[in-house]
Amino acid sequence: MERELDYDIVVIGCGVAGTAAALSAAETAKEEGKDLQIALLERADFDHRGGNSRWTASYMRMKNIDEVADNFVRDMMVFSDNYSDQKYIETLAANAGKTLRWVQEKGVDFDYLPTMFLTSSKPRLLPVGGGRAIIDTLSRRASALGVEIIYEATVWDMKLDEDGAVNGISVRVKGGSSLHLNVGSVIIAAGGFQGNQEMMSKYIGRDAHKIRTVCEGGLFNKGEAIRLAMDIGAKGAGQFDSFHAEPVDPRSKREEAAVMTYPYAILVDKNGKRFVDEGITTIDEQYEAVARKIFYDLPDHIAYMISDQKMFDIPNYEQALETDKPAIEANTLEELAAKIEVPADQLVATVESFNAACQPGEFHFDKKDGKQAIGITPPKSNWAIPIDQGPFIAYPIVCSNVFTNGGIATDTNGRVLSQDDYPIPGMYAAGETAGLYYGKYPGGTSVLRGLVYGRRAGKHAVSYVSNLEKLQV
Repeated sequence: MERELDYDIVVIGCGVAGTAAALSAAETAKEEGKDLQIALLERADFDHRGGNSRWTASYMRMKNIDEVADNFVRDMMVFSDNYSDQKYIETLAANAGKTLRWVQEKGVDFDYLPTMFLTSSKPRLLPVGGGRAIIDTLSRRASALGVEIIYEATVWDMKLDEDGAVNGISVRVKGGSSLHLNVGSVIIAAGGFQGNQEMMSKYIGRDAHKIRTVCEGGLFNKGEAIRLAMDIGAKGAGQFDSFHAEPVDPRSKREEAAVMTYPYAILVDKNGKRFVDEGITTIDEQYEAVARKIFYDLPDHIAYMISDQKMFDIPNYEQALETDKPAIEANTLEELAAKIEVPADQLVATVESFNAACQPGEFHFDKKDGKQAIGITPPKSNWAIPIDQGPFIAYPIVCSNVFTNGGIATDTNGRVLSQDDYPIPGMYAAGETAGLYYGKYPGGTSVLRGLVYGRRAGKHAVSYVSNLEKLQV
């Protein structure tokens, strides 16, 4: 028999969206003089809490702490081919600055720190200490206001009352036993489904189980909360058959082992052939498309960055190599080909034809320089420098899954919507659980929207449960 506990608000997930929601709810309740029982559930233990948020650098697409980057709304809509919810994005833009100020007031500093993008088209503001600093700070503040954080707890069922409002959830705790929580409201901030092979296969397709999560936190994102919400009538949103991709070194076990130096090199497949214009635009605007191409189009889902000693002359190149594994080096291209198991004759031919196609011009590592390679297929639009100064180097690259795009539809208060676009009473969602993205990911918006909509959902949930209490009196 399940044990029963009573809570006014339960937040599912301890990432940036969940901690923002819990703290916002606790602060709002205190400001309004309400004594609410609020719980924050986390599938992982304390040392591994936070899902993706724990590991992310938390890039923010902000001109400064108060203003979003230029063309913020337009870019997000264009990147989605106008499938994203424009009102949701406009609300995000309008509330981004004040939300970051709120986080700053709690003790998180922000700065324009070095990033892995040596070229970028948009500014990236970062929290000092990354996503973990946000989680640690907001969760500590929430606990101080009486929020109960329950670790190693997974929601496996949701209940509705006779009016269709959420009134209960079942929670599996460590060891396998179950608790039933009577609730006034639930805020789902449990991430996407990149840690669930069955859902990855269902939505992303064949070989999706081979796509590694960008960090171990993603393995905790199992997608049950998305399915549970949809099972009781929630509308889906976001592109379910797509995900935010990043090129990483498969040899590395560390989080976000990105290889972002390839615009200054060439990329070849396992047959030694180029397959993409490596310098088509700034790295922040193209790496996702390249990572996806590696997974979807290349044999064995792997590519190799080929360069030479000139790469080590590029200022701050180390920032763009987040892998902890060294380059594979060889004195000749033939020896390098043997080490990476690529046909030597084809790799040599590829490099020689690329070198011959490189045009004269001044090389600038930190901006599009127009230094092209032409007369080859594919051409290279920028940063085309000959590969001729041994020892030669290579890095293997595969596609990783940063987060999945499909999730639950919400309104601008974070309320979960039914298929008929009516809010499901008492149910909210924020962060990766809420579907938003289609097509190309607009970098620096995921953590930002988790914070904005986590805070909004927490505040609105207090209003909702307060009205419930009035009705019950």
